Amino acid sequence: MAKKSTKAIDISAIPARERAVFDSLDEQGQAEFLGFGPGSRNEFDVPAYISTKEETALQKGNSFIVMGLDRPNNIFSGFGGLKNTHCAAIDIVAGRLGSRATSRDAKGRLVNVDPNFKLDAARIYLSQKSDPDGNFGLVAGTVGNTTPDEPRSTVALKADTVRLIARENIKLVTRTDKENSQGGNLTNASTSAYGIDLIAMNDDSDIQPMVKGANLQNCLREVLETIHDLRELFKNFLEYDRKLTNALISHTHRSPFYGQLTSPDFENLLPKGTESLINKLTNVESQLMLHMQKVNSVQQNYLDVPAGAEATENGKGLFILSKYNNTN
Repeated sequence: MAKKSTKAIDISAIPARERAVFDSLDEQGQAEFLGFGPGSRNEFDVPAYISTKEETALQKGNSFIVMGLDRPNNIFSGFGGLKNTHCAAIDIVAGRLGSRATSRDAKGRLVNVDPNFKLDAARIYLSQKSDPDGNFGLVAGTVGNTTPDEPRSTVALKADTVRLIARENIKLVTRTDKENSQGGNLTNASTSAYGIDLIAMNDDSDIQPMVKGANLQNCLREVLETIHDLRELFKNFLEYDRKLTNALISHTHRSPFYGQLTSPDFENLLPKGTESLINKLTNVESQLMLHMQKVNSVQQNYLDVPAGAEATENGKGLFILSKYNNTN
């Protein structure tokens, strides 16, 4: 995880005029300026929020709850800026402008800010009608993407880290209703639009379907059974080949002298054939049993439901099915 880039107390954000006052204070005065002691802290790191007549903003320091219309940026943005109906929104923000937050710029002018879905530190955004994929700059993925022409109601969360914590369990469930909040019929649309995309790095260039564990388990079992069948076929081939090699190395001809049998080819065929039999026995046939043990071990460790203690490697279980998580 990347290290934090800001100081615990960053006095560089204090505007120049107030910084001169701060520097003139003694140690106790500076501490009180920063909020230590009975007094309230100077809000030098809190920009002023640009509110509209349609909004009610609750503020404490650089924490806001804004109730109004869909507004991802300036007062003309979003469906609220277009004066649409049915676009109520609640914007919960902690830390406008993030580490760049200050009450005045380098020239001493007040810093007035709109919602900034890129720079604001942490946000929970709820809107009756919005384009969250466009507003947050998200790739399309495969399960559907909002656009200005295809808005949806949304609950969006953005921060450096997001934790969904349950004391018991968490369900991610899609397509629970026959209509969406915009009145769209969901029953006739493609079911592929109602899945779940997990996209790291906001890059969907190599996005692929998830695997169903039980189906993969059954598939791999069949593959291993096929490998066992192939080994048995190979053993049959070795047996047939052994009989042929034995026949060849003991092969003789009828002599033109009274039809008597000649001796085997002791110079080439007999030694080469004998060597072939030995090599096949030691380097092939004897290895088939070891091969069978390895295949059985793969099935037992990775595919079969653990009967007792699960097979492990480096302290981690090998069984391919998750004990906790499922997907359809």
